[in-house]
Amino acid sequence: MRFDWSAHIRDSQALGRRLRYVDVGTGSPILLLHGLGGSWQTWLQNIPALSSGYRVIAVDLPGFGKSEPLAGPVSVDDFVGALVALLDELGIGEPVVIGHSMGGLVSMRLAVTHPQRVRRLILLSAAGVELSAVRLAVINRGFAILNAFLVLPRLARSVARHPALHRPLLRRLVFDPNALPPKLAAEVIPAMRAPGFGTALRATVHAIPRMDPAGIRCPTLVVWGDRDNILPLHAAEQFVANLDDAQLEIIENAGHCAMFEHPDVFNALVLHHLAEVGIPPVARGRQVS
Repeated sequence: MRFDWSAHIRDSQALGRRLRYVDVGTGSPILLLHGLGGSWQTWLQNIPALSSGYRVIAVDLPGFGKSEPLAGPVSVDDFVGALVALLDELGIGEPVVIGHSMGGLVSMRLAVTHPQRVRRLILLSAAGVELSAVRLAVINRGFAILNAFLVLPRLARSVARHPALHRPLLRRLVFDPNALPPKLAAEVIPAMRAPGFGTALRATVHAIPRMDPAGIRCPTLVVWGDRDNILPLHAAEQFVANLDDAQLEIIENAGHCAMFEHPDVFNALVLHHLAEVGIPPVARGRQVS
């Protein structure tokens, strides 16, 4: 049976601008933060499993998906401010925060600047690990080219409809572009044409060299694909070594987007971790599908 996502889509106006999110399930809250060019639909293959025992809030960060861009120059801490306002509006004090790529960097800043608002961090191929100036410049250039490519009229939807075009577009993001399910591609690829892409890219590149992992005090699970071509595994290993309370889990044959490259593995890893650290699910009901 096809799940009616519209029943769970919400809009917040906490900062005077629309912030789109979905709110699914009951139990201990989990906040999902997508990466650069993403949207809440990035987590389409994860929300059903996670929301079977937890309350899942998946956000379109400002300027992405259906969320309106923030005014003026944007910093990573501006994204953090929008999230804190949303959590306040929802009455959520201390969620588990799961962040991917740029969303991982935002998650780290949330944990550093508002430590009382993060119960645990789960970082998936997260920006904010230490990178050389050369690699950071290459990443910046690559994403800028991707953004310029996708703003061409109708191109993103055309690519989404034709699996043969996925490989040249996604070859740096995922280990096997051909494994991307067509329905997910139809949601994820058009969402990359985000009005906030350029400003978020600049904010991310500015913030990465200034991110100090020593400021993260909450327990942290770091999840990485062993074939990540954007943020290499050795950077994740060094990052974990600099944290007081962290563990690293590696997903084999996964690139930068393990949550939809190997969703069953990622979901099982997260659920096992939460149960293991004393954040059990509520009684299981029917999963969304």
